[in-house]
Amino acid sequence: MTFSSCLVEQSPPLVLDASVIINLLATGHAGVILQTLPGRSYVTENVVSEINGGAGSGRPESKQLIELIERRSLEVVDLDELALDSFIGIVSGSASESLGDGEAATLAFAHHRGLVAAIDERKATRIAAERFTSLRIATTVDILAYPSVRRALGQEKLSTAVFDALRLARMQVWATQCDWVVEQIGVANLMLCPSLR
Repeated sequence: MTFSSCLVEQSPPLVLDASVIINLLATGHAGVILQTLPGRSYVTENVVSEINGGAGSGRPESKQLIELIERRSLEVVDLDELALDSFIGIVSGSASESLGDGEAATLAFAHHRGLVAAIDERKATRIAAERFTSLRIATTVDILAYPSVRRALGQEKLSTAVFDALRLARMQVWATQCDWVVEQIGVANLMLCPSLR
């Protein structure tokens, strides 16, 4: 079965988790990609703090994220009272049933605003399905495979973007997305992508 993005032009706007932002930044085309997505994209304060925490170890994503926010490619949001209650429920509990602050905030905000949570981690996706049955989830691959993003980048830039997200940011790929990803990067590049091994 051929993979196609879960995103369409009528999709609600996205709330991006840290891993998705890091993947998009690794493509070198994050600004173009975000401008092409349905509506304005959001990032929670928790995710901004999480990414800023990596600045001390010399990671470049913090500066790049600030630039996206300043250019209004991303809007930073706080959790309201309802979302905060959900957030607390998600970060509490055993390790197998709880998430970190950034993932929890992304899911809680998206759920209470009727938006799409852009998140790659399987555990977060499982917990979202258990707690928020109506919440829509998209992955980085869904974003890159979104037809408007594909048109905006063109095939050559798209292939490089997918390869860089895999090689530089270790983008996660679900089994249903593998064939599409291989089509973009070519079989010869598989061994250069640690997250695909």
